[in-house]
Amino acid sequence: MTSPKIGDDCLTSRYYFFKSTMKVKLSSSILLFFVIIGCISCTQNETNPDPKPIKKRIEFSKEYKKLEVFEDYVKKIDQNKTLEQVESLFYTDSKGNTVEAIAWINEKLEIVKLKETLSLTNGKKKEHTFYFLNGLITVSQEVISHYELTNPYFTEERVYYSQTGSVIETFGRYAKSSDLSSIALTVKPKSSHGGHDHQNALNIIKRMGDYETRFRGFDEAYERKFVVFGTENQTTTIAFNVETPIIKQLMSNEKKYFNQSIDVQFSSITEPDGFMFQALIDLKFPS
Repeated sequence: MTSPKIGDDCLTSRYYFFKSTMKVKLSSSILLFFVIIGCISCTQNETNPDPKPIKKRIEFSKEYKKLEVFEDYVKKIDQNKTLEQVESLFYTDSKGNTVEAIAWINEKLEIVKLKETLSLTNGKKKEHTFYFLNGLITVSQEVISHYELTNPYFTEERVYYSQTGSVIETFGRYAKSSDLSSIALTVKPKSSHGGHDHQNALNIIKRMGDYETRFRGFDEAYERKFVVFGTENQTTTIAFNVETPIIKQLMSNEKKYFNQSIDVQFSSITEPDGFMFQALIDLKFPS
């Protein structure tokens, strides 16, 4: 079985919107278990010799103690404040469901963490988080918030992977509150799960497939003007208050430029009243 890896070519134009060319470098496959141990050991050697005890987020029985090293790696990534964050555009489908993603990039321009958030119109919310080491998926998490029910409940599933991408173990837990951390994880049958797929989250970040930024037209709402991009299945709206030359060009002949691929640079804005929107920074036709 081929190891799941993150591609790099299509990220080039995306990462320049934030700092420099975003590129995911893939290293040769190595024994994942020992590599993670090495990463954690280096970090521990650099810390205070008498650190304050930290409550573990995940507790494993003796049979599954080997998985603690994976959770140590997850904690190391979550606590790393030097990672660069790359936010995707905010997409909406024809039914009103929304989706967005965030990627965390290390100094080698590798994606080490990827998160996808899907909010459905019925009130259900799905969050998928993936952790990578040397381009290989190590841990994935799925949290589903069942707000659509009369009595809401919350579920979490955590999957641990080998260097070949196969599932080592799958654990899950259930709670009636959004804080699942106090609930013990229980192991699931290996045959019940093939792992979580990170490709859709990656497509959102890279603006591929359904998430390409193709010109769809203009719209007005909340006393603002918006330019709409996307595909038949997913669209995103970007607010603008200045009619730049390229905006005027699109306005002059919407039919001509409909479905034309355009590079979009944007910024997420949150106003004092909590209203959030995407503001246009720049548009550019691909060279």
